[in-house]
Amino acid sequence: MDEVLEAVVALQTSGQRGALSSLVWSSGSIPMSDRAKMLVAEDGQVLGTIGGGCLEAEILSLASQVIRTQESQVSCFTLTEEQAGEGGLNCGGSLRILTEPVGSPDLYPEIVRARQERRACALVSALGAPGGEIPKLLVVTGRSWLGTLGAADLDQWAVAQAESLIGQGRNGTAVMEATPRSAGQVELFIEPFLPPPMLYIFGGGHVGGQVCRLAAQVGFRVVMVDDRPQFANARRHPEAAQWVVGDMGQVFAELPIDEQSYVIAATRGHQHDEVVIEKAIRTPARYIGMLGSERKKLLLWRRLEERGGARQRLDQIYAPVGLNIGADTPEEIAVSVVAELIRVRRGAVKRWKTKTMEPQP
Repeated sequence: MDEVLEAVVALQTSGQRGALSSLVWSSGSIPMSDRAKMLVAEDGQVLGTIGGGCLEAEILSLASQVIRTQESQVSCFTLTEEQAGEGGLNCGGSLRILTEPVGSPDLYPEIVRARQERRACALVSALGAPGGEIPKLLVVTGRSWLGTLGAADLDQWAVAQAESLIGQGRNGTAVMEATPRSAGQVELFIEPFLPPPMLYIFGGGHVGGQVCRLAAQVGFRVVMVDDRPQFANARRHPEAAQWVVGDMGQVFAELPIDEQSYVIAATRGHQHDEVVIEKAIRTPARYIGMLGSERKKLLLWRRLEERGGARQRLDQIYAPVGLNIGADTPEEIAVSVVAELIRVRRGAVKRWKTKTMEPQP
């Protein structure tokens, strides 16, 4: 995603023309992500994918037309096995794709800037405007919105819809019924753009290392933290983006943990995990997980409550960490942990492992 966004800005800055195709809506079985995007430059260079196979060939042809006419198009497709590609995927889904010209700098530089500043944002496009024009509005967390969809009441409604989707990381559509200021229904395409997720792993041992390796492959920017230099370094964990050596509790003051951050306590001992959890629950981290048994969790939670730890925040911690798939080896545990990270990242509903704690004696 970052590569496509940055390429759009680069294309605009250089004054070159191109077309950007985005998946707006889909149903059934489709062979692509619901955040699929493909950028086609006027010289024929392509970045990203909208699904492959014959479908992609059709989108390439459409992109060439959009570059020539400079008018956006929303296209509908029903996938057949032939369109799904030579792999013989069993497809029968339907989808809509927005293809729009990439012209002078607009809101995409602001999206890139917001992600660099670790601010969540959402781009709202009003589909179906006359002349192929796509009015846009950008909602950035903590700021007033940029751009306009053409009417104040529509802008305000769009901002509310966008704010409800920010944080889920999934595209969405919404329809505003006719108002005194609009001639008819207006369909909105809403694309949330979240900061790259940060994963702070406390403990560079066997499990922490395997989680680091796998999480980095699925888009997490991993920071490995340990109080032992030999367990937090580039040689041992080359997939990490950063390595921090220091006291488990004191390093929290140096870490920019925000609402798009994930924290995992995987240290070499309960006493270190306890320090990590006690510090982590006082941050806005989106996800906090801890390795260990249910018994370890209950004992630790009890001590933290006695020292002022908020029960509500403790109940939000994923412990024991990971999806219950019967994992045994460090590699299998890493699969279960990263699967859980992805589920939280994509906005899936949490299934509480334990809602109540044992009564204190």
